[in-house]
Amino acid sequence: MINDSIEKIISQYEKQHQVIEKSIVDVIWVVDIEDMCFTYISPSIEAISGYTTDEVSRPDLLEKMASQSVGRAMEILTEAHRKFKLGKNVKRKAEFSLTHKDGSTFWVEITAKFFKDENDRTQLFGIMRNISKQHALRMERDRLLLELETAISHQQALEAENQMLRGLLPICSGCKKIRDDDGNWWNIEEYVAEHAEVDFSHTICPPCRKIIYPEID
Repeated sequence: MINDSIEKIISQYEKQHQVIEKSIVDVIWVVDIEDMCFTYISPSIEAISGYTTDEVSRPDLLEKMASQSVGRAMEILTEAHRKFKLGKNVKRKAEFSLTHKDGSTFWVEITAKFFKDENDRTQLFGIMRNISKQHALRMERDRLLLELETAISHQQALEAENQMLRGLLPICSGCKKIRDDDGNWWNIEEYVAEHAEVDFSHTICPPCRKIIYPEID
């Protein structure tokens, strides 16, 4: 009778645990660093990646999923592990792009920390969160900011050119050269090209054409 009650309690506990586990949105995982394999990964991985826990536990699949980020991830992991062995209990947070089962790319934020288990084996505990929407918003924000900066720079250049063209320019009555603020004299073409970012395209007006090329008329 007692055994039946204990088994019933255990069964209820396991069911509650499964409900909690399935309701977690973020992916919780633990990796044994010595064997470089998962000792635990929550079922929520399937909602994020399309792969089941058994599929993700295969090293070849995990490397395929993280092919674009595996190099950077290993650098962060190696450096954090080195500090952990020196007694520095640090936590790392980084963003990576992963490949979904359907072939699309999604972004995750991973927070991880080393610890020793009861057998004195080094484990890496981590939480993975899907941040694809936040990443897309940041990319769109950066694009709009770049467009705004470009538009502002262009507007400032136009204002500078307009200011220069609206101002009074000291010009020689004879040779038509222009004097700048430093006292240097410029040909009109050189001055405008230097200060207004304008290039000249030469042609001949009708009155000059009659003088230079009378035979054409």
